[in-house]
Amino acid sequence: MVAGMELDVKMLITLGGMLVSVASAAAIARQQIKHIEEEIKELKAKCNTMELRLDRNDMTTSINEQKLSELSVVSSPKERENLVRELEGLKKDIAFLHKTGNN
Repeated sequence: MVAGMELDVKMLITLGGMLVSVASAAAIARQQIKHIEEEIKELKAKCNTMELRLDRNDMTTSINEQKLSELSVVSSPKERENLVRELEGLKKDIAFLHKTGNN
């Protein structure tokens, strides 16, 4: 009986040690999970910030594309030629009006 009790006491001590190890591992795992959750929150916030910046950049790019398109139409050789002709016509009209106004 004494020998059987020693095994039981040794077994209980071993089981107790294992239980402490498992509890310690669980506490460490909980701590690591909390840390990972915090990192995920930070990454989500950074991702949202980057999405906002990307949206703003897309809008700015779109606006600049529209402006560039308008400028390319206005400064096209054909458009400039039309404007020069119109300006020449206006100058002739002004000169005619000056002549008729002076008479």
